[in-house]
Amino acid sequence: MLDVVAYSPDWPAIRRRAATLPWAAGILRAIGEGFATWSGLPIPGHERASAWTHHYFCDADGAALRYDPSIPDRHCCVSCGRTYTGEPWDGAWRAVTHSVLAGQAQRAALLLRLPTPGQPRQSALDELERIVGTYARDYRSYAPHGEAAGIGRVQPQCLDEAVWAVGLLRAVRWSGDALTPETSAAVDGMARSIAGLLRPQVGAVHNIHCWLLAALAECAARLGDTDLLTWCRDGEHGAEAQVRQGFHPEGLWYEVNPHYHYYALAALLSYREAAGRDGLSEEADARLSRAVAAPPLLAYSDGRLPAYGDGWPDCHVAEFAPQAEAARALLADKPDLAPYHARPRASPVTLWFGARLPERSAPLTGRSSVAALVFGPDDVPEGDAGERRSFVWPSAGIGLVRSAGARIAMRFGPDAGWHDHRDKLAVDVETAAGWCSLDLGTSGYAADFTAWLRSPVAHNTVTVGGHPQPAHTGRLLDSSPRHLAAESSWDGHVLRRTLTLTAGGWTDVLTVTLAQPAAIEWTFHGDGPFTTEPAEPAEPTMATDAAEPAEPIEPIESAEPAEAAEPAEAATWEGELGHAWLREVRRIPLGPDRRLRGTWAHDGPRLTLDVPDGFDAYTATADGNPNGRPLGLLILRGHAGRARFQAEFTNG
Repeated sequence: MLDVVAYSPDWPAIRRRAATLPWAAGILRAIGEGFATWSGLPIPGHERASAWTHHYFCDADGAALRYDPSIPDRHCCVSCGRTYTGEPWDGAWRAVTHSVLAGQAQRAALLLRLPTPGQPRQSALDELERIVGTYARDYRSYAPHGEAAGIGRVQPQCLDEAVWAVGLLRAVRWSGDALTPETSAAVDGMARSIAGLLRPQVGAVHNIHCWLLAALAECAARLGDTDLLTWCRDGEHGAEAQVRQGFHPEGLWYEVNPHYHYYALAALLSYREAAGRDGLSEEADARLSRAVAAPPLLAYSDGRLPAYGDGWPDCHVAEFAPQAEAARALLADKPDLAPYHARPRASPVTLWFGARLPERSAPLTGRSSVAALVFGPDDVPEGDAGERRSFVWPSAGIGLVRSAGARIAMRFGPDAGWHDHRDKLAVDVETAAGWCSLDLGTSGYAADFTAWLRSPVAHNTVTVGGHPQPAHTGRLLDSSPRHLAAESSWDGHVLRRTLTLTAGGWTDVLTVTLAQPAAIEWTFHGDGPFTTEPAEPAEPTMATDAAEPAEPIEPIESAEPAEAAEPAEAATWEGELGHAWLREVRRIPLGPDRRLRGTWAHDGPRLTLDVPDGFDAYTATADGNPNGRPLGLLILRGHAGRARFQAEFTNG
């Protein structure tokens, strides 16, 4: 039986830190500013249900909609200004507001524990009573409803319900015995109801279920329920199973992309806080520490992390410093914080690790999270961004080779589930000149633009038969610090890709052997439009009617720029390769040697590419480059049973 002894912050030490260390004082000051900004925010009632926050993205460009707490019925894209009204956007606005209020409860709890000049303690207590008391009394009045991921009451699904509950119950736990007896009793009732709602929905090793366990651990801590806490740790899909089965031995979460990696890590650290030191075994504790250390090894020179699968495109190591700070206090095996603070980025104070909440306080550079204030050490050791080397993670299925001139990664591992983009053997690149070929990641899942970001053409790999790859597992063939080879196969088709660093750049050889001849499409994209060098005139035998590829390949439709903002009506992940999102599609004339030469803008590498017989070459542009630069694509299309694509990249 597991004792219920949640982690207890050392509040006197935290008060001393806030009084003597400038970075800690800055965080506490921002908490006070945020508290004043959000005080009195009305609590959405139970009369209208919340909706999935992934609706809160623009269909045209995938950008987020601007959250304004004073405008519940009009929602504008932060990028193009397009306005959305009605449902589901109003419901998503309500969901965000519920999350903001859980954050406000945490600010109130902190200001009760860490009083500051000019911030009356009574106002913090009143706000905490108002928020917590209202939700606790009315919780069962919110009707159960669900979208995309289980059932919630206050929130639109079990995932958002769990994250909201963790924030609210953590605030109650941090506030000690500050609440009135009536409110405290109502919180007990709410905790029982939350546990009753969420426990039956735990049923998989997944980031969602990690958050369910974190919320259930908070409920158990609140109620002193040792049976529930033991079940959270040792159940079939309990915390031990989540860590041992969910994280590869190298430390990377099985859904591969950094966003979900840190999301799952935040959930399990939240669980660990509520469950206490016996909430995980020593082995699981050590694997969570490796989960903190692993992602920075994948980072680009500016600290950006690759947005594999459904990762958010603007994702940097520094954004996840709160998880590392919390891990320093919660885990026995203390991770190194230096990589997370080597390239600081200005950001508003992060209220709790794992929550993405609107903030209005002034951004801070450096340590800027509640996790740093409550869990972190007084000082962060100076250091660099971590070891910059070639490596292979066989279990996770990622290999990376580095030289002074380039960083190149390839993914070949097991399928990552629903968030996988089915892009085995895809590569992403950064050169010393600053040119990048990035994974595009994704946007809000309900936005039309996500169909492009998930499409095969948006990835640097090969498409066979006019269809996306099926779910499957690739395998490593060979590796060294300057060489990486992997294979991907399904239905008798075999793809092999070999990356080799050279003195001036790298070579990239991809061979395709099919069970029967089919359409083959090779794609590579990068910063800026691709410009070819002049080619010799085509041989006379290449007649004018060769302007369209031979059947059974469907031609790429070249849309006018004004039309490219919207995909074709029938564009779906299942039926489209992504061509509808391309602009300025142009066929490249090839000389007799069928050798294509050219380069991308923005100091791109010079490419020499042998185009197989029977294949045509195209250039195109598209949107969605995570670094904001124009995206230029090079596409080879043909119909064959075998093909070899040999590309030589030379750094400028």
